[in-house]
Amino acid sequence: MKMEIYAIKPKSEKYSLMATLGSVSAGEPLDAENSLERIDLNEFITDGQTDVYFIRASGDSMEAEIKSGDWLVVNRNLEPAAGNTVIASVNGDYTVKIYSPCRNGLRLVSANEKYAPRLMKRKDNCEIFGVVTHILHKCR
Repeated sequence: MKMEIYAIKPKSEKYSLMATLGSVSAGEPLDAENSLERIDLNEFITDGQTDVYFIRASGDSMEAEIKSGDWLVVNRNLEPAAGNTVIASVNGDYTVKIYSPCRNGLRLVSANEKYAPRLMKRKDNCEIFGVVTHILHKCR
C-alpha cells in the first residue's frame, strides 16, 4: 500500500482562516467572549516551518491515540525525545511508533499491547522521518 504524504505550506496562499468567538471552558461554564480571533490553520499546524507533512495512519498498533484513517501532522525539523510519537523508516517501510532510546539502540514501541516493542540496533536500517505533532480525526 502506498503511503499518503502531503507537504503543508508554512502559511496559507489563500485565506484559509478560521474565525472563532473566543475560547470555551473545558471546566466550569464561562460567559462567551465577544471578540473574533483569526488564525491561519497552516501557520498554526506548522509553527511557520517548512518540512511539515500530513501522513495518513493505517493499522491498529497505536490504537490508544491514533486510529486507522487519522491524519498525522509530522514535523521533520524536530529532534525526537523519549516518549514522542514518531514516523520511522525501517528497511524502507514506514511505521508510526513511540520513540524509546535505550542503551543498546532504539526501541520502537506500539501503544497497543498486542504488539511487542521492536528493538532497533545500530546495524539496522532505521531512520526517524519526523515527530508527530498533531493528530486529526473525526469525533464521530
